[in-house]
Amino acid sequence: MSAAKVAAGVTVEALFTAAFAVPRDPRSNAYKQGVRAALQFRIEGRRIPKLYDPASAEDDAFHAGTQEGHALWRKAQAEKAGAA
Repeated sequence: MSAAKVAAGVTVEALFTAAFAVPRDPRSNAYKQGVRAALQFRIEGRRIPKLYDPASAEDDAFHAGTQEGHALWRKAQAEKAGAA
């Protein structure tokens, strides 16, 4: 089953806004770009870009953000399926 079919009804903007519209530790723009990139990959099938030089602080933050983005998507799918 494709990611688009599984994620039907879930939008990048909805998951991203829900994640960052609540009180939490501040995150860098690079981190947030990573979250958005992972959500776009899961929901829209977009490739995750390489925006920063390898081994830079921004690259590390971006990749940490992608991990959160993937986790947000998995959580949304589990809740949708009633498993959460």
